[in-house]
Amino acid sequence: MLKYKGVKLMLNYVWLRDHCRTGDSINHVTGERMVDSVTIDPNIQPVNVSVEEGILEITWPDGHQSEYGLDWLLSNTYEGKKHVRGTLEPFLWDASALSASPPPSVLYRDYMADDGHLAKVLYTLMKYGFAFVDEAPVTMEATLAVSERISHVRETFFGKHWFVTSDFERHDTGYTTAALPVHMDNTHFNEPSELIVSQMFEEGDCGGTSLLVDGFHAAERLRQDHPEGFDVLSSVPVPHQFLEPFLHTTGVGPVVELEPGSRRELKMIRYSMYDRAVLDTIPMEEVGRWYAALRSFTKYIRDPSNEYWFQLKPGQILLVYNWRVLHGRSAYEGGQRKLGGYFLPRDDFFSRARILKVI
Repeated sequence: MLKYKGVKLMLNYVWLRDHCRTGDSINHVTGERMVDSVTIDPNIQPVNVSVEEGILEITWPDGHQSEYGLDWLLSNTYEGKKHVRGTLEPFLWDASALSASPPPSVLYRDYMADDGHLAKVLYTLMKYGFAFVDEAPVTMEATLAVSERISHVRETFFGKHWFVTSDFERHDTGYTTAALPVHMDNTHFNEPSELIVSQMFEEGDCGGTSLLVDGFHAAERLRQDHPEGFDVLSSVPVPHQFLEPFLHTTGVGPVVELEPGSRRELKMIRYSMYDRAVLDTIPMEEVGRWYAALRSFTKYIRDPSNEYWFQLKPGQILLVYNWRVLHGRSAYEGGQRKLGGYFLPRDDFFSRARILKVI
């Protein structure tokens, strides 16, 4: 056991030898582990241990010497991560909090030319769950350019990009003039796209107002007020599907998905009334608890005090953290409301954020 900055680090010698960062234990170019973990003696004991100037130094029986920065251990061990918060805590919002502290936006020309402004957008996405890029050319090419500043786009059965208008081209309520309750996109994939990048190309004559709701905020309210309901929604896998004559995709996961580990951090809100398939993943004697939990969660999601309404205008590109922030729209009339955009994958989004030191 090593105590550092008030945290008791319970260090296992096998773990320490396996995670050595010095000498030939690691490829210093690729960052890949060079130690064959299974060959380490499970009863290995060091020959010598010392701590000097923030460095844990260990000499092993074969003469190999390891050095571990104490700050590195604090950031990378189980006990350390439980006590050390990340550098970016999400701002959980309702309409009032968002009004008092609105997310900043950036101009398209600055975003495209300067990594500092790109980092600002990524920070805003992680902090608030959505961001705006203003004064963009009203073209699909400009929307693609905003997307590819972050990562390659994710092609789906909608194509490389998606384009929504009221022509019912796809078997999806989004391709009508009807109102859309808030939902997550891609619930019918086992790994939904994490980012949605969209632009309004043409507004309808009346209506079609955009709506966002912070799903993480709603989930935390559920956890606080109805912990049993939260446990149900975070443990029961639920199927979702997309059906067309020659297409049937399915995605299964809990409505409230948590990050792995004991910290119980929120990872994803898989919420879509339209796309949920037959609930065949829970015994009939338990479905009552699941529906009760869903009603409680939906009460927070549909609470008007949690709704952020705005009119998305041509030239304004909206980026939404799809795993967190739910989106919808009001019904509209007249004209041809045209909205188009791209999906982006999670891993590449996080990679870009790490490279730019956002996280």
